[in-house]
Amino acid sequence: MKTKTKTTLFLSMLTIAIGFTACTKDSPDPEAETTTITTATITELDAQAATFIPNPPPAPPTITGDYTKFSFSEGAVVEGDNWDIAFRNTSIIVNGGVTSDASQPDRTGNGGIYLIPGTMEDITSVVEAYLQGDGETSPAIIDDMGQMQMGWCVYDHATNLISPIAGEILVVRTHDGSHYAKVEILNFYDAAMTNPFGGFYTFNYVYQSAGEINF
Repeated sequence: MKTKTKTTLFLSMLTIAIGFTACTKDSPDPEAETTTITTATITELDAQAATFIPNPPPAPPTITGDYTKFSFSEGAVVEGDNWDIAFRNTSIIVNGGVTSDASQPDRTGNGGIYLIPGTMEDITSVVEAYLQGDGETSPAIIDDMGQMQMGWCVYDHATNLISPIAGEILVVRTHDGSHYAKVEILNFYDAAMTNPFGGFYTFNYVYQSAGEINF
C-alpha cells in the first residue's frame, strides 16, 4: 500500500493570440487563433512499488503493485482510462500499444512516447515518426533499472541510488492521439527518503493543449 502522496502542481498558462487581418476594404472582422501551453511541475508523485525484492544479478528485481496513472490535460493523477502515462518504480508506460504483463493497466488510448537527448528548451516540436506505443515484450521506454543507461535513469552502485539521466526528455502523444507533452524528470525520491527504492517522481512538463506539434 502506498504510504504517501504529495503532489504539488504549479501551473502557468501561456496564451498567445495571433490575429489575421485581410487586406481588402470589405473584409470581415479579424479572426484570432489561440494556442495554449501549460507549464507545470509535479513534486513527489507517489509511484512506489507495492513490493520490491532485489535479486542477484543478472536476474531483475521482483516488482509488484499498481501503476500511478497521470493525465496532462487534468494535470493530476487519474483513476479512469483518460491517463496518458503511468509510473511504477522505474517503469514508465504510455496509454497506447499493448500491455507486456498482467500488472499493467489496459491500453485503451492512442498514445505514443519517445526519449530524446536535449533540454526542455531544445525540444521545440514533436518528431511524429519517433512516437511509439508499448509493445508485447517491452514498454517503449526501456526499464533496465539504470543498469545499462538505456532508459531514463541510472543506478549508482556506490550510493545504491537511482537518478534521472541529465539531458533526456520524454515526448508524449496523449491518450486521445491528438495532443502532446514533453517531460523532464528531476528526481526519483521524496525529501524524507521514505522508500530506499524510490518511486517518488518530481518532474517538469509542458502540455500543448491546442493539438499542435510545436511547443
